[in-house]
Amino acid sequence: MPSYTGKLLRVNLSRGESRVEVIAEQLQRNFLGPRGFGIRCLYDELAPGIGPLSAENKLVMGVGLLGGTTGQGFSKWVVMTKSPLSGGIAKSVVGGDFGPHLKFAGFDLIIIEGKAAKPCYIHIEDGKAEVRDGAELWGLNTEETQARLRQKHGAKTVVACIGPAGEKLVKYAAIVSDRRTAARCGVGTVMGAKNLKAIAINSTGRVIPHDQKTFKELSQKLVEIQRVNKRRVRLTEFGSASAVETYTYMWNMTPVRNFQEGTLEGIERLLPSEFNRFKVKNYSCWGCMTRCGQVRKVIEGPYAGTLTEGPEYETVFSFGSELCNPDPASIIAADSLCDLFGMDTISTGVCIGFACELFERGIITTKDTDGLELTWGNHPAFIALVGKIGKREGFGELLGEGVRWAAEQIGRGAERYAMHVKGIEMPGYEPRAVKGYGLSYAVSNIGSSHMYARPTRELAQEIDPLADEGKGEYIASVQKEQAVRDCILECVFGDSGLTPELRNQMLVAASGFDEFGEPAYLEKIGERIVTLERAFNVREGFSRKDDTLPSRFLTEPLEKAGPATGEIVRKLDILLDEYYAAMGYTRQGIPTVERLRELQLGEVAEEINKFVRSGG
Repeated sequence: MPSYTGKLLRVNLSRGESRVEVIAEQLQRNFLGPRGFGIRCLYDELAPGIGPLSAENKLVMGVGLLGGTTGQGFSKWVVMTKSPLSGGIAKSVVGGDFGPHLKFAGFDLIIIEGKAAKPCYIHIEDGKAEVRDGAELWGLNTEETQARLRQKHGAKTVVACIGPAGEKLVKYAAIVSDRRTAARCGVGTVMGAKNLKAIAINSTGRVIPHDQKTFKELSQKLVEIQRVNKRRVRLTEFGSASAVETYTYMWNMTPVRNFQEGTLEGIERLLPSEFNRFKVKNYSCWGCMTRCGQVRKVIEGPYAGTLTEGPEYETVFSFGSELCNPDPASIIAADSLCDLFGMDTISTGVCIGFACELFERGIITTKDTDGLELTWGNHPAFIALVGKIGKREGFGELLGEGVRWAAEQIGRGAERYAMHVKGIEMPGYEPRAVKGYGLSYAVSNIGSSHMYARPTRELAQEIDPLADEGKGEYIASVQKEQAVRDCILECVFGDSGLTPELRNQMLVAASGFDEFGEPAYLEKIGERIVTLERAFNVREGFSRKDDTLPSRFLTEPLEKAGPATGEIVRKLDILLDEYYAAMGYTRQGIPTVERLRELQLGEVAEEINKFVRSGG
């Protein structure tokens, strides 16, 4: 099959039916890949105001143009929906084998709509799909679910599923495939609300690029580059946890103690060399030579026997520095438990960090926490609380709603300590130490995400991360580039040595579309996607008031953070004005009619104009 299969699978769970639809070539040319296809679909097909957990919401899953090819670092896939945490657009990107096998089965995209009357799963086999009874899977963890489906459909069956957290509608439930997770924004919660336990794929197809000879040459060139690339070698040896050494140990960018400080006592215990003491082997997404996945096992102590593929940098933050916990074995245990329940490790850890600060300040006590002493560093209590959240038991019922809602329910000033943007818990980069990330979190259409606009030049200290102004245009450009990357599903860990020129040549060879070789054309696609996502949120009532940060970052000086000590985000309003001007938005953060028309979104322009004029 070609690199674009040109087909999508639409499954209606309410009726138990599926059908195959054609993806128009113009959609491919204008939106490039699944993040673009996804927002076009959701904007067109979801009425404003529907509940994220209602049958009317839809899940969109897709693989990129280069997925399933011999190109290195393109095997990820994306999930999009309306988020139960934010009420706005949701995007979650995940690795593993599921994306390529979706393409091998004949599809670029799946659209899942409706709600099954009882637990079910979808079985896809070479161009056909069937909605099947999933009662025997309900209640199983993600590892058990995948094993059961492989027993039923064969050892080569590839599965994406939810765990008990998704079934019980923990608001930050994840979708898990093998050892990788689509974790952010509550995409697994939406899947659970639809009574959909899993999607299982059996496929035999293979991808044939448009220009096979040229694509093979370009792919081989990339392999030779990566073979000797130092970054690739380091990622193979240590995985993404290697970032701890740079961002935490050297530059004080990793948040500590629920975003109060920048230095963790005992951080040397969380360095890459320490985690490598637990390493068993490497794990790879489909066809990737980087093999950055680190399978680690605890062999002694209270967590002996725990096995996980990780933890990644963000989990080292969320269960390490965030909780003042320098114990690597407990972080491995927390990572494993979150994967089995099917929960986002970032949101889970930040929810626990929120609870620890409330406990420290006397806002909650052991009467509220089921007797758990939520003191900083008390990792046995943290592990117990992960289980309570995953099961929706006791205090875990409250934290399973996310920090925004939990803070509202607790009251007594708890809102001040809830670290989120648009309801999405914050990831592991301190915005007072990296001001570009502060702006990036604030204006992200999916809420605080470290991968919606990653200011790599600031992280590398090529741009002063503490500068208070002059970053709006830069963050706008990074957002556009990330949108393109999310359409191609270019992995931030699997792309070592890949230049934009080489990547664009591969896009042309794979598709036959010459315009994909033009940087300006791709940038326009990225801007079109980000702007349409913004328009989706505008219809849901989002505006400048939502593009903000927790008051902690605007008023409380950062402590114990090296050069960033004493910093706050001083000029967010100026940064917002800079960003809006660069994107062609009004001062309220709403795309102008003129910019929407420039982006070939004329029908969206008319709708948004009417919406704004009506005061919606």
